[in-house]
Amino acid sequence: MRKLAVIAALALLTASCGQLPGVHDNAVRSGEVPAGGLGPGTDIGADPGTDPGADPGSSPGAGGNGGGGGGGGVSPPPPGGGNTTGITATAIKIGIHAPLTGAAPISPTSFRTGTPLYWENNKVFGKNVQVVFEDDQYNPSHAKQVCQKMVEQDKVFLLLGGGGTDQVQSCARYAASVGVPYLSAGTTEVGIRGLDNYFAVSESYAQQGPQLAQYIKREFTTDAARVAMVVTDTPNFDDAVTAFTEAFPGVKVFRPAKNQRGGSMAGNLCTGNVKNYDVVYPLTAPTYYLEMAAAAQCHPQYAGVGITMGLDQVADTGCSGNRPTENGVFFSPAPAFADSNDYDPKFRQAGGSDDIMWLLWGLMKSLHQLFLETGEDLSRERFIAASESATVKTGVYPDVQYAPDDRFGAKQVHVLKNVCTGDGGHYVTLEAFKSSF
Repeated sequence: MRKLAVIAALALLTASCGQLPGVHDNAVRSGEVPAGGLGPGTDIGADPGTDPGADPGSSPGAGGNGGGGGGGGVSPPPPGGGNTTGITATAIKIGIHAPLTGAAPISPTSFRTGTPLYWENNKVFGKNVQVVFEDDQYNPSHAKQVCQKMVEQDKVFLLLGGGGTDQVQSCARYAASVGVPYLSAGTTEVGIRGLDNYFAVSESYAQQGPQLAQYIKREFTTDAARVAMVVTDTPNFDDAVTAFTEAFPGVKVFRPAKNQRGGSMAGNLCTGNVKNYDVVYPLTAPTYYLEMAAAAQCHPQYAGVGITMGLDQVADTGCSGNRPTENGVFFSPAPAFADSNDYDPKFRQAGGSDDIMWLLWGLMKSLHQLFLETGEDLSRERFIAASESATVKTGVYPDVQYAPDDRFGAKQVHVLKNVCTGDGGHYVTLEAFKSSF
């Protein structure tokens, strides 16, 4: 159970499912979880030689010139114009939110170290990049509040989502209403597709569904009756369900409630040691997946998508006991941490030491490419206008080609496999930069 608590917490960094409002606050009041984490407004990697609040050439308000809301057009700025909030002569300030508290306490060490790691070794047109971090408490309402704080008080140039579908959706929509660029790894498309300010740096769950169907048919079975999809019952996963079932008609879909325990699903997957399904696609919180796998005595093959399930802590916990997750296969925005030197040796040379830091490195590297696409004359409007037709190749995250009508421009995934060793487990990369199977 100790390992499960660790996974519940660590997985929140890139969690795939949202949380009902008030869950964290109630847990704090009851003493179930602390109200700690990184302090609010933690400025990671700040340049002491600059004024963090400096904001030359822009109004103090959040919106500035050409703010486009909810998918409305962002007006191109005049030459040399546009909103330059967050940019000084020596620095660019960006904001990132992630759920470090809200279900269980975690050590923020990897996130605290990993968030600024890329920028400690890279500049943008000679400028340092400063990072302001906020804990969104795994709560979409609080996520909107901290994003608003970073925009209006901390004066960040743009925002990034570190994880959590509901939180990403909430902040992305707020950012659109004030014309602030917003980036995250791909999760849901519900309520996000059509926002002019939003850019996914990896495939959404819906985009990955047809590829996963291809992979399962190639590697495991073409019989839909032998495949089950276990998906948390939230509307933000409906697009993922539709995409997978259209690509693999006839698969069985289970939609457990958010508050259910994973062990309760085992009886649907197995009759004793007999498999009711050969392959199971879990799109749930990692704790649910681990509990379900541990209770399913028949040991079906697990295969899925997203970010969360591809964390080494999930693999390590799943390799305990009778190794229920061994050989599980999951798509990921980045190759496995174990293989990071094969894709970007500068990461470990810079001090990168785990997969959370590796995923953050890839996210920031993608952002760097978009800064370069925009050019030295940075403004929010110019960033959005340049990014909407940008090509991004980082060697870590998938290659991306955006279009004015498509902010979900990734078409590739990496395939990771859960291997178990004598003292635990981790993921290795089976295939990289795959667009079809």
